[in-house]
Amino acid sequence: MKSAVLLTEKEVQDLYKLNVKTLQRERCSGSGIPYVKLGRRVRYKVSDINAYLEKNTIGNHRYD
Repeated sequence: MKSAVLLTEKEVQDLYKLNVKTLQRERCSGSGIPYVKLGRRVRYKVSDINAYLEKNTIGNHRYD
């Protein structure tokens, strides 16, 4: 079984420039990036973040 890379809210904020409060608000409202709940801890799979960003990208812009 392949293990997923899991990030904390703070790591998501640092890597993707998404505010922790935004992640929390969207999680409570049932929208936003899918997450994993491990006891009381919340983690985000890198693959889910990338899929969410792809799904919500508007246009076909390239920034090479």
